[in-house]
Formats: sequence, structure tokens, C-alpha cells
Amino acid sequence: MPRQMPGLAVEFRAAVAAALGISEAGERIRTLAQAGSAIHRQLTLSRLEALHEMAYLRVFVGWEQFIEASFLRMMCGYQSTVWTPAFAAGKQRQLKISAAEGALFGGRDYLLWHNPKSVRDRGHQWFAGGPHEAVAVSNFSRLESFAAVRHRIAHGSDDARRKFDAATMTLSGQRYRGGSAGKFLRSWNASISPAERWLNTIGDELASLAAQISP
Repeated sequence: MPRQMPGLAVEFRAAVAAALGISEAGERIRTLAQAGSAIHRQLTLSRLEALHEMAYLRVFVGWEQFIEASFLRMMCGYQSTVWTPAFAAGKQRQLKISAAEGALFGGRDYLLWHNPKSVRDRGHQWFAGGPHEAVAVSNFSRLESFAAVRHRIAHGSDDARRKFDAATMTLSGQRYRGGSAGKFLRSWNASISPAERWLNTIGDELASLAAQISP
């Protein structure tokens, strides 16, 4: 009997909501704090931006964990409501998750999943028309931009800043003072109605993409 995929996308959406709760709590506290109070003075805008960055890192780590977990299970033949694994030529179903890790990692301790090109290529290598490849291809530019935001938080290099600036131009049509990921994530995405902060937009979009891969 085929093994059914666990509710990985549901778990990821719950993790996104929990991460967003970090920044939302900060916003509420500052809004309710009396102007001039110790709490209001301590919870500065720069600290709120830092909360948004921390929340985003949690969202993105959860996304990478979801991609890997769903990929490994599909390698083992787990099927979802939208896809039954079909393998590429020369590939076959793995019997255990540990065997799938060995076959996929190729002796490495871990794999990086932030880059949609890597997700696309691995999906193409292992599956025939798999959902990881399909989602990576159809959302390539936005996923690259989301990864650039993540790198700007984690790395201080000039390259990370340049790619972040390019990402925010793609997503919101503007750059942010100091190349600040927190300023971008806390800013409002006015392209949708009602407007919401970019942190929420990206978190919700990644959760929706996860559901397309494995509901």
C-alpha cells in the first residue's frame, strides 16, 4: 500500500504563523505602550525591524526544512493528494529516509535548499515532472528574491547587499536605506488589498507554495 505524505505543508504554515507572531507581538506592544514610557523608548523602530528579520529567518529555515523533508519522502515513494512519485530515468524508490539521504547527499553532511536552481535541478534529476521542480521553475524569480533577503540578514558582504537591493527592486520597486532587510520586511506591500507588511506577504506565499508541493 502506498505511503501517504504527512501534513508537512500544514506544519510549515503553522510554523510561519508562529514566526510572524514574533513581529506582530512587538508591533502591538509598541502601539499600546504610552508614548514616552520606558517600553516605548526601548522598543525602537530599529528593534522592531530586528524582530522582523528574526521572524523572517525562522520562516525561511522552515521553508528549507519543508523542501528537504518532502523531497526525501517522495524519494521513498510517499504520495500526496496531488502527486504520486514518478522517477526519472536511472532513479528508483528508496526504502528508507536514511537511504534517501545517503543517495541525495552523496557523502555531504547537508544540502542547501535556498536556491531555486538547486531545487529545480535536484527535482529534475530525481523525478519525472515532480512538484519541486515545477514550483521552482514557475516561481523562480520570486524565490531567488526571497533567498536574497535571507542572505542579507545572515551575511554582511557587498554581494549580499547588491543582491538584496536587486531583490527589493523586483519585489517592491524600491531600495531601502542602509540595505536594511528589516526596513523592507516591515514596510507595507501596497500592491495587494488590504495592504500588509512584506514579511507577511512572503510568509504566506511560501506557505502557499508548500501546499502546491505537498498539501
